[in-house]
Amino acid sequence: MNTQTSLAQELIQGDANIRCNFGIEVLSAHQGVCELELVVTHDWVNGAGFTHGSVAYAMMDSACAYACGSLDVLGLTTSGNVTYVRGTTAGVRIKAKAKVVSQSRRVMTFTTQLVDDKEQLLAHGSFVFQLVEKR
Repeated sequence: MNTQTSLAQELIQGDANIRCNFGIEVLSAHQGVCELELVVTHDWVNGAGFTHGSVAYAMMDSACAYACGSLDVLGLTTSGNVTYVRGTTAGVRIKAKAKVVSQSRRVMTFTTQLVDDKEQLLAHGSFVFQLVEKR
């Protein structure tokens, strides 16, 4: 894992239980960009036979938080908009990528993508984080 700041490392370590529950692995968090991945387990497949949308949302949201932290800024999600494009099933490796696209004194905006192991787009979105003082 490639992280730039102690804040990004602190957030990633602080989310250990969340990452463990979802099975999320941090690939990188550096200079306002973060990549995460997981392998979909049967536990995340819904009654229709597809990966539950909460997995995509959680991955994208976490990627944004770590991207924010990689700039040594603490932010909290104020809005997240996800468009689901294609479904997946158990056993598929999925990757989320978040990238900072703008920042003001109070907010940071991100674009996100979720792809499968064949680089097929599964979902995309945008998130806005309120920037807060470090604890």
